[in-house]
Amino acid sequence: MEASENLWIAVTVALAAGVVIGIVLTQVARRVSGSHSSGTRAQLESLQLRFEEYQQEVSSHFKTTASLVAQLNRSHQEIQQHLSQGAMNLSPDEMTRERLLAALEEPPVSRNRPNGEPLFDSLEPPRDYAPKGEDSPGTLSEDYGFERRP
Repeated sequence: MEASENLWIAVTVALAAGVVIGIVLTQVARRVSGSHSSGTRAQLESLQLRFEEYQQEVSSHFKTTASLVAQLNRSHQEIQQHLSQGAMNLSPDEMTRERLLAALEEPPVSRNRPNGEPLFDSLEPPRDYAPKGEDSPGTLSEDYGFERRP
């Protein structure tokens, strides 16, 4: 009987020790996961803050760009008006005045060479293959490049 009592005591002590160890490990795991979770949360908040700052910088950049482009357009219009006014006031005769005003209204980019010839003969895109002659086989033909024996 003593052996069975010792066995029951050992099982009870082992069970109690297991329960205590389980409780301790659970508490430690909660603390570790809690600190890990708060670290992740802090990192997420930091990333969110950086993203919002980046969005503000992008917005500020485009506002400044729009303002500068508007200023550039105004300056361009003022220059055009100044040149037109100068052409009207300073040209010696009517024909010179008309030529100057016509030159101011021309588009700045010309697709012609200085001698008046077009820069491109046609608007056809370049080919990535050799054109086929009338009597010759195409480059994708099975007998291309082979001579027939008589």
